[in-house]
Amino acid sequence: MRWFDSHVHLEGRSIEDLERMRELGLKAVMNCAFYPVPPEHPETFHDLFRRMLIFEVERGKDAGLQVHSALGIHPRCIPKNYQRALEWISEGDAVGEIGLEKGGKIEEEVFRAQLRVAEEEDLPCIIHTPKEGKVEITEKTLEILEELSFPESLVLVDHATQETAGKILKRGYHCGLSVQSGKLTPGEALEIVRKFGDERIVLNSDVGFARAQLDAVPRTAELIARELGRDVSEKVALKNAKKFFRV
Repeated sequence: MRWFDSHVHLEGRSIEDLERMRELGLKAVMNCAFYPVPPEHPETFHDLFRRMLIFEVERGKDAGLQVHSALGIHPRCIPKNYQRALEWISEGDAVGEIGLEKGGKIEEEVFRAQLRVAEEEDLPCIIHTPKEGKVEITEKTLEILEELSFPESLVLVDHATQETAGKILKRGYHCGLSVQSGKLTPGEALEIVRKFGDERIVLNSDVGFARAQLDAVPRTAELIARELGRDVSEKVALKNAKKFFRV
């Protein structure tokens, strides 16, 4: 079986890492925009997005991976005059990674602005939730989405936990489970799927610039297959992501 990792940051990985991901069983990835330091200029995003859409897609082909692109302004990467960057976020397959980190005024303003673009362009969104204040920020995120009457079919709230997965799913949104150190273990992801079922849940590694487990999605998918059946693992590690992202 070939799997789909629904949230990666390939700019932080070598070509050998991409080849290893393919060897481990990955078929496709969604490469999410992130800049590792707060950019001083909005034009930085133009070149980041160009790199993602051209260079990273070609690197993926060389490694045998299908690379799809989510473009957006991460809440930890907001530049002055961010409005300029909004012109380019609709050029990808999805909008992301966007959302709230601390939940302040500027973060919310940028989040809402990107949601407007996504709705206008009918693009699915990958929405970040932070490690600190996870439950509170998730609830604030859900309140904003409901206030805007944002289409359920375009929402994937990521980095969910046992405490937040149910809140996300009961509103009709997709729920992302990030398997990496400091987030979820494969066993914890399994228990969330066991509890809530396989509808609208997608697995990812959030692999990027830090140490990470390249095999997070294949390893978790195989665990789920052993415990809950191959059909369940295929949904959460491949089919749900393909359907949500329309790829």
